[in-house]
Amino acid sequence: MKKESENKISKIQDEDFQSFLSYLSTIRGYSDKTRVSYGEDVADFLLYLSKQGKEKGNIDKEIIRAYLLDLNLNSLDKNTIKRRISALKHFYKYLYTYRGYQGNPFETITSPKKDKKLPTFLTYEEICQFLDANMKREDRLAARDQAILELCFASGLRASEVISIQSKDIDFGEKRIRVFGKGKKERVVPFSDIAKDAIQEYSSNLRKILLKDISKDPGFLFLNSKGERLTERGLEYIVEKAAIKCGFPLKVHPHMLRHSFATELLNNGADLRVIQELLGHESISTTSIYTHVSYADLKKTYDACFPKGNTTISLEQRYVIFDFNGTMFFDEDKHVVSWRDFAKEKFGVEIQDEDFPLHIHGFNNAEILSWLAKKEFSKEEVALLTKEKELYYQKLCEADVENLHLVDGLEEFLDRLVASGVKIGIATASQKPNVDWYLKTFHLLKWFKEENIIYDDGTLTKGKPDPMIYERALERMGADRRFTVVFEDALSGIKSAYGAKVNRVIALANGEKAKQVSKMKEVHSVIENFKKLSKEDEDFIFLLKNK
Repeated sequence: MKKESENKISKIQDEDFQSFLSYLSTIRGYSDKTRVSYGEDVADFLLYLSKQGKEKGNIDKEIIRAYLLDLNLNSLDKNTIKRRISALKHFYKYLYTYRGYQGNPFETITSPKKDKKLPTFLTYEEICQFLDANMKREDRLAARDQAILELCFASGLRASEVISIQSKDIDFGEKRIRVFGKGKKERVVPFSDIAKDAIQEYSSNLRKILLKDISKDPGFLFLNSKGERLTERGLEYIVEKAAIKCGFPLKVHPHMLRHSFATELLNNGADLRVIQELLGHESISTTSIYTHVSYADLKKTYDACFPKGNTTISLEQRYVIFDFNGTMFFDEDKHVVSWRDFAKEKFGVEIQDEDFPLHIHGFNNAEILSWLAKKEFSKEEVALLTKEKELYYQKLCEADVENLHLVDGLEEFLDRLVASGVKIGIATASQKPNVDWYLKTFHLLKWFKEENIIYDDGTLTKGKPDPMIYERALERMGADRRFTVVFEDALSGIKSAYGAKVNRVIALANGEKAKQVSKMKEVHSVIENFKKLSKEDEDFIFLLKNK
């Protein structure tokens, strides 16, 4: 497969294309496997253009539609087409950003809905049955296979990670392994007492026998029957054959054990963020598929109990929390002007552009005033100074009310949230006078309950990026953070929400700021307005489960 991909890539003698491949490796830090995958998809389109006599810099939607039709006629599945469109969006974005091309013709192309495939996994009872049966084997390689199976289930490692473990990476005393996952990212993963015993049994005996010549020790923990390092295909063969040798009735592969590990953690109440760290997922959205796995099991039980049921039920309450300024409405310019005027007249301080994300946006007033004056203020002093500053701000707002409006699509989005039974709240560093003014101006109490509006009432001792405000919002709303979405715009607010361990943080931003926040590990997705919400995020927020 890889060889065929590289053959296709080698046919493209194009400077922009070669530069793009180099960019993926050197700038984006993608692995060779990912680079080849992107390269194959883009190369396929460039070869298609060549056959049509078209130049890559002069294409329109008609050419793109013809290409997609060609893919369908060649019976490519939806997932492949979706991946190819994604690669081409990335390619043309690169051409636009770095190579001087005009626009991205793939930007508005809609991908086909991806076929959802839930990961296959074994129940805890099935896992126990499999491991117990394999333990009874008496053949030559049984101890190695048992160590592999115990470790895969106990730590949820990828196949590539299992074969890459070196003996020096294992700390038996602390029962943890240093693992290098995708993108060569390092993490530390724990393992169980049972796995520890199985690995030590294998290492002390069978591994030495397999190695034969210790001077040629490759250093890797798991070896094949010839004393050499295992390959991924070799690991797949071992796991598959282990099931056959011990008489286990199901077909098993390494990734199934990884899925079983994650599902067992979730079913026993583990936080999704913890599972994300253990699995080495870069995005929480990848980990969230296990919530669907658990639901599938619940639904199976429900169907067995209510075979004639035809109602719609919601097994997981959803929660959405909004930041206020800059997320629900854009008034950042007025905050900038009012803080600048106030700081200059009150403290003789000239606030620079770079100061706002570092010391103003998302911070509470006590923190901002302390930074401006270079001293601490009492609560009473903070209250008086805040009231004085807010007069600057409100005068600007009142003089420009016609240009104050909710973000595009927000009203419709709030209507849907309320109609769907999603619990909503607000978490803002603003104080009550500002909050009341906006609640009245935008009639926000039409959607929000006052008790679910969290603001700086003087008891929030730590401002964003500390998670205190979102922790309080979660507590006030009785929200389950595993099923909570936060909309934020400020960098400090994004970090605050992420620190509260909510399921996902969606950032509102455009232009250069969108590029900046999209690189943050804390951000799940970026939208320009509420009309641009992704299908994936909509599916999660409005997830009403049908019988």
